[in-house]
Amino acid sequence: MDPPAVRYVQRDGHALAYQVVGAGERDVVWLFEINMHLDLMWTDPQIHYLMERGSTFARTVYFQQRGLGLSDPVEHLPTLEQQADDIVAIMDEVGMRQAVLVGVASGSGAVALVAARSPERVTGVVLIQPFAERLLGGDHAPSGWTGAERDNFVDEWRGAARNWGSGSTVPLWDPQEDSAFNRRLMAMLERSSATPAVAHAHLEWIFRLDYSDTLPSIQCPARALLVPGSPVPVAASQYVADRIPAGSFHLLPPSPPGASLGEAWKPIIDHVEQLATGGHPASDAGRYLASVLFTDVVGSTEVLARIGDAAYRDLRAAHEWQVRDVVEKAGGRLLNVAGDGTFSIFDGPASAVRCARAVVDGATELGLEVRAGVHAGQVERNGPDVSGMTVHIGARIGATARAGEVLVSRTVRDLVVGSGLRFADAGEHDLKGVPDRWPLYSLTDADHAPRTVPRLAPKLGMIDQAILRTAKRAPQALRALVGAANARQRRLSR
Repeated sequence: MDPPAVRYVQRDGHALAYQVVGAGERDVVWLFEINMHLDLMWTDPQIHYLMERGSTFARTVYFQQRGLGLSDPVEHLPTLEQQADDIVAIMDEVGMRQAVLVGVASGSGAVALVAARSPERVTGVVLIQPFAERLLGGDHAPSGWTGAERDNFVDEWRGAARNWGSGSTVPLWDPQEDSAFNRRLMAMLERSSATPAVAHAHLEWIFRLDYSDTLPSIQCPARALLVPGSPVPVAASQYVADRIPAGSFHLLPPSPPGASLGEAWKPIIDHVEQLATGGHPASDAGRYLASVLFTDVVGSTEVLARIGDAAYRDLRAAHEWQVRDVVEKAGGRLLNVAGDGTFSIFDGPASAVRCARAVVDGATELGLEVRAGVHAGQVERNGPDVSGMTVHIGARIGATARAGEVLVSRTVRDLVVGSGLRFADAGEHDLKGVPDRWPLYSLTDADHAPRTVPRLAPKLGMIDQAILRTAKRAPQALRALVGAANARQRRLSR
């Protein structure tokens, strides 16, 4: 099988590249790592075999996050929420109602978010080399990491970004595969997938991402896979599996000496096939991950006393219409208006926070003071309404906010990393009826631009360009050359 034709779906004005292989009733979606170029992956004989094998048991989609490889360059790194939306958009474009989702390393967070918020779309999850808690900028040490492990991981990946295009990411995936030949192949993958600036920005985002609070909302079977010797500690990936109700951790067998880049992936594809072809219990689609927004007018009694019943009735009606309009434009749904308060629900936390800011600012223009609270967690459908502890916590956070303030939970703050939203620590609070003390954060800037990256395609030399052309036109020739080199590498390692 030659590489399939590259297809594109438009995402926010940019073309997102993906490939589809196979057919049948089962569907699988892979979100590749930053250095896994779609065309070049097919030129390694082992990787080609594995990608081709995926077509034997399922219709399979492969893609990298937007802005990388064969996709259009983008001005800003996509947020976790946007990456999750991209997965669903490709599923819709291909016509996949449900699928097993596979997240490779930094793609694990987006896969987890889709599974948590859209359980009816996901039958299984495979997370490869995952860690879920932020390594930098957090208010507690990440679970499963010693201080030395975390520091070494960050330092080594920052070094790889500084030397991007040299293949230095090989030992950071599997030290057993660290050979001169594999580094040369990986160097080509790196150069073709991203510029050094994009790679650096992506890694700095990953170091600060935390999606651990989404994991308990994943209802389908999930597997966390780790390569022996990986710089990601076993305890960190085990923590990911333990947080998922139907999660399991699997330490993969070690790669043989002289292994090619693709040989370590054989047991991974085994896990994907087992999950895709095995029987799965139906998920409870009535429970899913969502973001809740509560707003409330502050000092309404004083306003009523000052302007009178009729004028206040008109003012509150104008405010309610304004909230409905803002929530709808933000992609949310207004579920309830009770007295001077409103309750809305959103798929993603960034949309909810920006909507909260717009509601508060719009009320100020009307002469009202409004406070808002946002939380994200598992909710349960109850007819047209939703219920659950997440709803109660969101309401308590909203009641804790001051006039003109948007207050959010730590879960929300962690999930919107890279969105441009900025927060200040608002301290720990007792929320009435909710166990423990809760760290909360006050929105300080909803208009700060996300971190920009140069909107440039990778600059490739003549040799790189020639190899890429060959990968498209005669991939079998490259596979033969790489196969011969892999065989020689194995002989030398004996």
